[in-house]
Amino acid sequence: MAETTVRRITPDEARRRMDSGKALLVCAYESDEKFRSMHLEGTESLHQFQDFFEIPSWPFACIRPEAGFSSV
Repeated sequence: MAETTVRRITPDEARRRMDSGKALLVCAYESDEKFRSMHLEGTESLHQFQDFFEIPSWPFACIRPEAGFSSV
């Protein structure tokens, strides 16, 4: 299996991309209750994202406070 290279971006860059419509931030919590209580402003829930694109799962971003945002 080929290794995937992940280019890291800062939280500020992620916000700029979201605000300009070039990115979508999806909260990866599978629980809608957890999403409602802990999501960041402007995010879509995992279920909304999966329903919209009609996909079973698609991990594409990871948020680690100590490392900023990662995108695939």
